[in-house]
Amino acid sequence: MYTPSHELKFYVYAGPQPGFIKPEEIHKQHVILGVETGAFEYGVGKHTGKASFGDLVFVPSGVLFKRRSFGEITFHMLNYSPMLEPDPTFDSLPVGKVTVSDVNRLSSTYAYLRKAWREHGSESYKTKIANHMLMDLLHLGDMEGQYAQKRRKRTDPQMRQAAGYIHHNLFSGLTMKRIAEMLGIRQSELTRRFRLEYGLSPKEYATRLKLEEVKRLLLETNYTMDAISSMCGYENGSYLSRVFRAKMGINASEFRKNSQI
Repeated sequence: MYTPSHELKFYVYAGPQPGFIKPEEIHKQHVILGVETGAFEYGVGKHTGKASFGDLVFVPSGVLFKRRSFGEITFHMLNYSPMLEPDPTFDSLPVGKVTVSDVNRLSSTYAYLRKAWREHGSESYKTKIANHMLMDLLHLGDMEGQYAQKRRKRTDPQMRQAAGYIHHNLFSGLTMKRIAEMLGIRQSELTRRFRLEYGLSPKEYATRLKLEEVKRLLLETNYTMDAISSMCGYENGSYLSRVFRAKMGINASEFRKNSQI
């Protein structure tokens, strides 16, 4: 039987809001802070820098945590404590910022946390799903911390913000023009730099994310294609079926039938 090595003590999902209520704080438990939209400067002891979507900031207990946002921000904050000493799961957790390369997995984790917050509010830290998501973030931080020195990959902070904006506004009138304006750059520059960072154009990236949600709905619900198209920002079920076939190489009905047990 799987036993988690850490326990979630407090969780909050906040934003969009102008900034942090407290510019600095010393927490009694360890903290993970992950941004969905916006960006902020942080200070964790001697570690300082700037974080945006795709970054996790790890703060040990008893260490001064400073933060200042650059405008509007949406974030997840998890306070947790180890249940076992010494911790057998992780050799050592990182301190300060860790950049997560698997942003799709990170976005999925954030979605589950948002769901727990919507359903349980301030009591969501008591739920199994929130505790599972804590462990997922800890594993992501541990893996990325181990391989950070090997990758030595330069990241583009503005494109990280663009990806975060796409994830957060995927089904609410998302346009590349709006993203470019938000970043203060041209659409052509947005496309070029985004492709360098993620290997896809922003539009292709958004389409992939939408189709992942379409696949989930096909497998987990009995919704019609028209209903799914409305939920996922497509014109109608017929158009979504053509997109699904072109991108996935299989009809949506066949995918639903073949993937169900």
